[in-house]
Amino acid sequence: MNIENVEKKKCGRKPNKNPQTNRLWIRLNDKDCERFLKLYERSGKRSYSAFIADSVLNKQYKIVIINKSLIDYAVLLSSFRSQYRAIGNNYNQVLRHLKAAFPEKTALLMLYRLEKATIEFVISTRKFEEHITKFRELCLPK
Repeated sequence: MNIENVEKKKCGRKPNKNPQTNRLWIRLNDKDCERFLKLYERSGKRSYSAFIADSVLNKQYKIVIINKSLIDYAVLLSSFRSQYRAIGNNYNQVLRHLKAAFPEKTALLMLYRLEKATIEFVISTRKFEEHITKFRELCLPK
């Protein structure tokens, strides 16, 4: 068997077209290191070197901070309108059934209780709307 006729098999990893062979060092004090780590965590980069390269070479990146509790709060606020509508429908149905099923004195007594609950509901709705306006002032950009 002639060695010249046998082709060598290429084994191992394919060579990188643009290898990163240069290494740079930086030294940070404790305060700067904490700031660097916070920025790195916010950036979402996979490695320190990618983050530093983007920072040094002035590639701009956006840091988006997502506050899960604010998102959940906004979703709950948006669902209240449909709940108010449902309460209004239920209110109308209760009034119809009171009128049809009970004598007048009993219906008036139950209607009085319903009226008290409705007044409490309106007061809590107004407080809720005040909280919504405060939320908008604090959290939403102008």
